[in-house]
Amino acid sequence: MQKKIVTISVFLILVTAFVLFGFPNARASDDIAMVSMFEPDEGIAVPIAQRMISPKDDLKWFVAGFVFYGYYYYGFPFFAPSALVLAPLEWAEQIGNLPLVMLTLRQMISVLPMLISILILVKMQDGFRTYRSIILTLFLVLVPAVVRNGFWWHPDGLVLLLSTLVIYCLWKDDRRFGWRFLFAAALCGLLAATKIVGVYFFLAVGMTLVWGLVEKKLTWKKAIWISLLFIAIMAASFFISNPFLFSLGTRQKYFEIVKLQSDLLSGGYEIRYDKGLLASWPTMHEFYGEAVFLLAAIGVTIWGIIKSDRRFLHALTLAWFIPLTFTLLTFSHFKFQYWLPVAIPLFSNIAWVLPEKWKDIKWSRSQWAIRVLLLVIFGGQLVLFGAQSIRMGYDQYFRKENHPSIVFYEQAMEVLAPVVPQAMHVYYDYRLYLPETEGWYKETLFEMLSYPYIEEGNYQVLVLLEQRIRDYLNPNAVGNDPEQFALSQAFYRDADAGTIAGYHLLYRDQTGLIYLQDGTCQAYFEPAQCQ
Repeated sequence: MQKKIVTISVFLILVTAFVLFGFPNARASDDIAMVSMFEPDEGIAVPIAQRMISPKDDLKWFVAGFVFYGYYYYGFPFFAPSALVLAPLEWAEQIGNLPLVMLTLRQMISVLPMLISILILVKMQDGFRTYRSIILTLFLVLVPAVVRNGFWWHPDGLVLLLSTLVIYCLWKDDRRFGWRFLFAAALCGLLAATKIVGVYFFLAVGMTLVWGLVEKKLTWKKAIWISLLFIAIMAASFFISNPFLFSLGTRQKYFEIVKLQSDLLSGGYEIRYDKGLLASWPTMHEFYGEAVFLLAAIGVTIWGIIKSDRRFLHALTLAWFIPLTFTLLTFSHFKFQYWLPVAIPLFSNIAWVLPEKWKDIKWSRSQWAIRVLLLVIFGGQLVLFGAQSIRMGYDQYFRKENHPSIVFYEQAMEVLAPVVPQAMHVYYDYRLYLPETEGWYKETLFEMLSYPYIEEGNYQVLVLLEQRIRDYLNPNAVGNDPEQFALSQAFYRDADAGTIAGYHLLYRDQTGLIYLQDGTCQAYFEPAQCQ
């Protein structure tokens, strides 16, 4: 009876969380420009998913368009499910209903996989047997990184789910090295095809093999061939999961993108990002909690390896945690979502601190002291997580109201009233809101601007983001390409000074700047406005 009550309670928490995520996820997606303003990655990828399921002349072209979708920065295991969950909207002729499209993608591809991951982690830690399952579920749901990741459509929810499934299969296999162990290999390949982080399971898999050797469940001969079989299955799964890799040209393009992404993560986007724990700490603290909590979670995991009856599970989560964390803190800049697939499984180990039955406790005084201290730390962090997550949900729900970029757009349309009805070639920075305007041909760029780019584009209107100017003129900023960075800084210095060659600064506020090409300004505005 108790297990049934606990199981129902856990499911109620997860269902409630799923519903609550839907409220902010249904808002502020009025058009693709608004989606791109809040989340540029979403704005780029949505048309891809829509195109994958758009009607084609015959089945052959439909399959070709579905498999060779053209945007390989994210793998097929991300885009295929995304397109499939949109298929009912295509059949219902609602694929153009962008708020519904974004709600569907965020809920089904980001939120649902994360909640399933939490369900699996709770099952592994407590099996829905005691009150610990309820507390752990609530704790993991309220981790700010989980909440924040539920507010966008991105691969990281699927990455967390696949990572959790790999851990589950390795744990459930119990060093028998049977079909679950080999299925974990297939999942690693699928994970690597989604995001390359699947390769970081090497330590967890290696530890499992060594554990099996120590327990004499595995011979050295079997360890060698099972390792080779694991690698072969993982490689096969990687290619099968990304079927476009069977095309030589597409395969070359994909690996070029993988290299480019690796370079960007290690070197930074245009300018070098600081690396290491000190540089990562502000983001880590914001989304994963206080230093004392993180140290306690790691400490509990290590303690559990020594003392817990689930020591292998603790060891698995730590072996998965170490390689990716080391990489993020040494070779890459830190973004909140990168740590999600290793941090959440590690956090699940805190359930062990809670006694299964309080009346059966047989702790020494020192154990009492340590566990009470840990409970205070984890309880305090739960309260902080809850307050922060509520605030994040509130801010996300009202993110459209009085947003600076939307206010700037409204003001810009008033200032640009004489040219709004005209055909214009417009450049705008991608973090600004600029919806479709009849007759306007818009372009944006993720990289830094320079005079050669502006001159080649021959833009009549430039709409620039104030923050980008501040970022690129920061005295501490160092460019990855010093020569290109110097050219870009020359442009941004002129933009900041209001002296872009060939353009007139028409309007500026704390959010953005509007420049008009000299000839355009003189053609549509009074001479005094163009001086």
